[in-house]
Amino acid sequence: MSDDLLPVAERFRHPIGPQVHAILWLEWDPIGVNDIAPDDEYDSYVGPVIDSVMKGEGAERIAGYLDWVAKELMGLGDPRDPSHTLGVARKLAALRSTPE
Repeated sequence: MSDDLLPVAERFRHPIGPQVHAILWLEWDPIGVNDIAPDDEYDSYVGPVIDSVMKGEGAERIAGYLDWVAKELMGLGDPRDPSHTLGVARKLAALRSTPE
């Protein structure tokens, strides 16, 4: 992931920002809170994901980032279902071809 991430205010103005947010919230949701917590739970990860997607980084790299977030930042240990994370990352990577 890059050090020159999108500023917070720009994350949701970016054409794929709302889609990244929705995928992280509805499909990734590693702590299983999308039915009980505010929907900004994963917003701090939207910018880095947009950055990766727009640089053309592949699903494996994006999945690695999401696994790192879950393990290191959220303290969840090893990913419970790596294939789920990879599937989410594939959807995220595919957003690069989304028309702006």
